[in-house]
Amino acid sequence: MAPVFVVRYDARMSRPTLTICTRCHGGDSLYEAVRERRRSLGLKETFKLEEERCLKCCSEPIALEFSGKKRSTYTRLDVRKKDADAVVAAAVAYAALEPGEELPERLLPGEEG
Repeated sequence: MAPVFVVRYDARMSRPTLTICTRCHGGDSLYEAVRERRRSLGLKETFKLEEERCLKCCSEPIALEFSGKKRSTYTRLDVRKKDADAVVAAAVAYAALEPGEELPERLLPGEEG
């Protein structure tokens, strides 16, 4: 069953960014899987997706980062292509945060970086 996303997005705030390290082994395939999932669910306006050649977390690939204005930054390690749905769900939840709110650890894929 496909996840259902409900987004409380405040247009006055800039869109948050999900950055995926594509230098990590498997990073390209995770990036493509997340990009396709974001496109198929119509979430392009919910969060930005960027690829980065290195997030300097090479000991635990694949690394990714959730960042945004007036939001905490979350770096996650050891994320795999199979986690693409969880990554998109976390990005949507991150986009819905109000300033000062924190994303629950259980919503974040991979390990804390």
